[in-house]
Amino acid sequence: MNPKPWLRSLSPGAARVAVRTQLPWPLRLAILAAALLVATAALLAVYHYARTTSAPDLGVLQSEVDALRQQLRESEVQRERFAALAVQAESQLTVERAMQQQITRQIKTLEEDNARLKGDLSFFESLLPMPAASRGVVIRSFRLQPDGDDGALRYRLLVQQSGRPDRDFVGAVALKVNLQQGERTMVLQLPHAAQPAAGPAPLLFRHYQRVEGTFAIPAGATVRSVEVQISGGGEMRAQQTFTIG
Repeated sequence: MNPKPWLRSLSPGAARVAVRTQLPWPLRLAILAAALLVATAALLAVYHYARTTSAPDLGVLQSEVDALRQQLRESEVQRERFAALAVQAESQLTVERAMQQQITRQIKTLEEDNARLKGDLSFFESLLPMPAASRGVVIRSFRLQPDGDDGALRYRLLVQQSGRPDRDFVGAVALKVNLQQGERTMVLQLPHAAQPAAGPAPLLFRHYQRVEGTFAIPAGATVRSVEVQISGGGEMRAQQTFTIG
């Protein structure tokens, strides 16, 4: 036996030899399975923690969704109920408006009838016998009132012959309307060429005659007085001033 190779291996300069222990394959597989189980458990723990800390439970979410759906249904029911009430109120308001318009028309008709009745009353009162001292043509009554909503004015005049006249009176009527517009005073003479329909009509009667007409005045003006003049045969037969307002 040659001892040199053996001695060289024992010498300080000899190379080191690493000794590795080989585990059996079943043991190695068991260790690997255990490591996988530990990793899986750790992952499940992290997932469960994330769900419980950052995301709500599905049951809680479902209950909240159900509650919101119930509130939505109740809100829709309330909306439909208030919509029905609004329609009912609108219908009632339409009926009330129609009734108000009808009442307004009736009031206007009654006011017109009242004015007409007052005029008729004044007319028939004027037919009562005049004082014995009265002679010739007499102005029995004069009225002035608004006519419509356009600012026009309507006048009514009653002229009568006193006593027992044996002939017709033939003459004319003239109206001198005194107006006030702010600080300015104006006079409107009727008949007037600018208002031919305003009259007054000529006079031709035995006992009495009613004279009516409508005339317009400038915007913003008011009537202060009206002077009525009756002429016939080339002379003034009667004259009277009526203060308005």
